[in-house]
Amino acid sequence: MASAPPSAPSRLDESDRRRIARLPRGVTAGLILAALWLLTGGAARLWGSDIMVTRLLSFFGVGPVQANTWGLPAAWTPVMLVLVAAVLASVTWFVSDRVAPSGRGIWALWFAAVIAGAVLGLGLDAIRAISYLQDFGLRGLTVAVVESAPMTTYWAVMSGWIPAVLLGRRDGQAAPPVRARTALISALVSVALFVVGGGLADDARQQDIIRENAAQQATTDDTGALIDPTAVGDPVAETAPGVGAPTLQTDACTVDRATLLLGAADGATGHRAQAIHLVNVSEQPCVIEGYPDIAFADQNGHALDVEVVPGSSFLATDDGSATITVPPQGQATAVLGWDANATAGALVARQLYAARLPGLERGSWPVELDIVAGSTVEVTAWKLDTSAGAAP
Repeated sequence: MASAPPSAPSRLDESDRRRIARLPRGVTAGLILAALWLLTGGAARLWGSDIMVTRLLSFFGVGPVQANTWGLPAAWTPVMLVLVAAVLASVTWFVSDRVAPSGRGIWALWFAAVIAGAVLGLGLDAIRAISYLQDFGLRGLTVAVVESAPMTTYWAVMSGWIPAVLLGRRDGQAAPPVRARTALISALVSVALFVVGGGLADDARQQDIIRENAAQQATTDDTGALIDPTAVGDPVAETAPGVGAPTLQTDACTVDRATLLLGAADGATGHRAQAIHLVNVSEQPCVIEGYPDIAFADQNGHALDVEVVPGSSFLATDDGSATITVPPQGQATAVLGWDANATAGALVARQLYAARLPGLERGSWPVELDIVAGSTVEVTAWKLDTSAGAAP
């Protein structure tokens, strides 16, 4: 009796062929591997405090390496998960096509997954080495070690069989040379982007750690204002921005004739005042006209966002700008006024900057004023202080 002819391999319909052409088998395997990274990392993040779960996960190579991807600040977690998926998919694609161009074989896909896991770990180690190099120079390379690659390789060994079994027995077609070059370029670009993105994400995480430590240590001044060494801001300008140097009279109170002194502070019924004195230190009278230039720096040394306007306040009356003559050893006074503010957790005035007139160079004094970001401060024009003594 004639034996039955060998069964012909099942044929793929046209839709299946188009789908395979769009998404190579190695890419699909890599994406499945990336999904496993995502799920196992989430599990390690959620149940990492349970010692039994931690031990069970460690048997499969799951631990802090995967969990750390979920612990990045802001949008860096989804960004790095996408980059992880790109590395695993592109490297698995390239290696599987090199090992088995037809795309057949469980062992080929499993081997490709293991190589992809090793490359991912080496990328993590490269990120750490670059960080050491930035922080410590060439000495940093002496402490850089390959520690992530062994863990991610073991994880890929324990997990890579899953996409291999799911996809390895399906029919495939040999990878054309053009696709091989595309796979190689995709792998190289993915790894490069992963290393760059990982470095930026690590910097963001370090900044978050610094901020959290500062908050936990309650680094505040006596008024409760939080001091943040990582805060970002601009320094106070040396002169008033956008203001040119004023034209001064020959007998003006110039820097060699007069000096600024910080006066007394005052307060009443929720209102505050701070005096500034211009003292004539020369032996001749000098003249001044107008309003002083005022600015503030916060507890982190950055320019404080405060609106300074000329005019009267609750504790001081502004008589307007007028030319006044300050006798030798006499003084003129201007008064700052504002409403009291709560300072706990706020950006507050810890340095007062002042110039005799806008456009001139500012000097500064350390202060502890409850002027917070967004406040409005009124300042009076220079006014002769008749209570101050003058040379006969």
